Amino acid sequence: MKILKIKMKFKICIILILIILFVLAISLSSVLIKNRDKKIKNEQLSNFLWESKLFTLNDDYSYTFHGVVTIQEPNGIESVKYVKNGKEIVLNTNGREKVGIDYDAKEDVEYEFKITPVGKAEKTEILKAERKFSGEDTYELRNGIYVNTPNLENFNEKYTRYLTVKNSDVLNPANWIYNDEPNEWYDYKNQKWANIYVEAEGVESYYVWIPRYVYKLDEENQRTDVKFVDVHNNYKDPINGDITEYNNLLAEGYRLPEAFEWGSNELTSLSGYWVSKYQLRELSEFNLDYNMSAGPGEIYLSNFRNKVADSAKSYTYAINGDVVNTVTELAEYTFTGLTEGDTYIVNVTALDENDSIICSMTKVIEPTEVNPPELSGFDPDTTFYVYWDDDGNEHNERPISSNNSPENWYNYTYSNWANIVTRNNGLETYYVWIPRYQYRLNNTSERSSVKFIMGTGTETENGYSIPEAFEFGGQQLTGYWMTKYQLSIEESIPNIDAEMSAGSSIIRVRDITGTKVTEGLIYEYYLNGVKKHEGENEKENYAFEGLTANTTYTVNIIARNKSTNAYVGAVTRKVKTVEANAPDISKFDQDTTFYVTYDSSGNETRTSIKNAAPSNWYNYSKREWANVVTTANNTTSYWVWVPRYEFRVLTDRENLSTDNRRIEVNFLSGTDTNTTPGYSIPEAFEFGGQQLTGYWMAKYQLSE
Repeated sequence: MKILKIKMKFKICIILILIILFVLAISLSSVLIKNRDKKIKNEQLSNFLWESKLFTLNDDYSYTFHGVVTIQEPNGIESVKYVKNGKEIVLNTNGREKVGIDYDAKEDVEYEFKITPVGKAEKTEILKAERKFSGEDTYELRNGIYVNTPNLENFNEKYTRYLTVKNSDVLNPANWIYNDEPNEWYDYKNQKWANIYVEAEGVESYYVWIPRYVYKLDEENQRTDVKFVDVHNNYKDPINGDITEYNNLLAEGYRLPEAFEWGSNELTSLSGYWVSKYQLRELSEFNLDYNMSAGPGEIYLSNFRNKVADSAKSYTYAINGDVVNTVTELAEYTFTGLTEGDTYIVNVTALDENDSIICSMTKVIEPTEVNPPELSGFDPDTTFYVYWDDDGNEHNERPISSNNSPENWYNYTYSNWANIVTRNNGLETYYVWIPRYQYRLNNTSERSSVKFIMGTGTETENGYSIPEAFEFGGQQLTGYWMTKYQLSIEESIPNIDAEMSAGSSIIRVRDITGTKVTEGLIYEYYLNGVKKHEGENEKENYAFEGLTANTTYTVNIIARNKSTNAYVGAVTRKVKTVEANAPDISKFDQDTTFYVTYDSSGNETRTSIKNAAPSNWYNYSKREWANVVTTANNTTSYWVWVPRYEFRVLTDRENLSTDNRRIEVNFLSGTDTNTTPGYSIPEAFEFGGQQLTGYWMAKYQLSE
């Protein structure tokens, strides 16, 4: 009985396993079917492509295109059926994914291709070879005749203008093509064809418009009969509006010049084309040239170079297509009343006695966007924006730490480049920002054309290059700062210098000196970029007061011409307000040592050091030093406390032939050994291998 129960359990387990396997098989089969259906659905469309390689003009003036049909099926192709030369062809492709078929297709005829993909139903694709048309809607009634109007879209409107026909020999300049065309620009009925004049960077070309036409030779009269037609070669009668189709024109003996059918792969029927009448080659030197500069609201023309003075009878000055001045001799000229940020096209043209163009020069000023100057590498407190006011006076009083650049700091459209100056401890360096640009050399003018590039782009226009300087360490740069000039203590005596010293709440400026310190100057005193004072005396000894102890301030002294406000020079220095180390009286005998103070009349008062120090004992910010006196063994000795300091030697700028020197001092906290560049700590502050906060120095001694 026990064995029977075990066998029954075993059979039940086997049945359960078989059921589970059966369910899994059904589920897996369902997933596979769904995936297969999904794959076929996603790829059910074939790639059917017709590419024309060549065309043939038939005797009936229809076109046959010679090309390749490309068919692509990801799951493979079983067969392709098509008709060629009147015969049906069945191409067995044996499951290939891609098939190419050479095929000739006549224009505007539909050809069927029946494609059977692997495992799919047959599909039909239609091939219809067609021409493209340029200027299909330009066939208009103009001056009593239907003609395709000139197509100007491929000409640069800044350098192209209409030419009007005065007579058979004279062409006169009219508006630039961004303006309305002249009323009498052309008249094809009376043989006045449309002409334009193109001049770019001194290179000139003349073009004439040839509208689409058909012609028939009259051998008897040795003439050619011309009819202007649309892009489908149909002619429209200007009198009654009747249309003669191309096949009827062919029957009458008219033919279409091949020049109106353009392209080798994709044939395009042109409404017309421009023919270069003649072109003046690029000269070794321009016949007419000038310098152009700009400021807000104005453009200046100057420094003319004129090689046609003997033949020119007049000259025109034009801006944005409007001639605003005509003269008989070239002279400096200013366009005024302009809007900053707008594009202006400037042209000067030399004309002969018939007002025909001898030569021309066009230049463009466009709003320029450049990469902004990168200032992160400069000390923000001792680096200053440099700009010039309307009178041409330099200003550099605003530090870059203000994060508020002057409104007129730079404008590259008007050649006003970004400048800065760094000043610190007598070293003064000017920099100019070079934004990323591309350039092209012009051998005729011996100048370069520059176009700025935003970001770090490396693409250039035809003929342009990017200077190598914009790549550094394998990285592309948005721009770089270039040194303009530098003045340093080592190279020359500064234009402006001053002695500066600090206490805990004060910074003193004494004796402004320098090679450019003369009479008639004013001095502007700035603290952290804010103007605090203005004076005319270089010996004024001005003090910035009410400052915070242990704080670094930037002091900037700027000298200007009093009458013109012209910038003369400046000195900038970082100065730290430091509380001088307090006097150490611990080593003095309390019974024989006294604080010494003085009133305004110089009268001395002594107070025993057993008591609290007088409130007016010392104030190093006001140059009131701590004094004590000792009276012992019938000897009176005076001592002064010298707190720890750093110093530098100053040369007397007023008398450079002598060796008269002064000392500039900054106090140091505790036993600090860090010094400002150019400064030193006296050896006296180190004794027995230890750094001292200060020391007592004997002033004088009175003996019995």
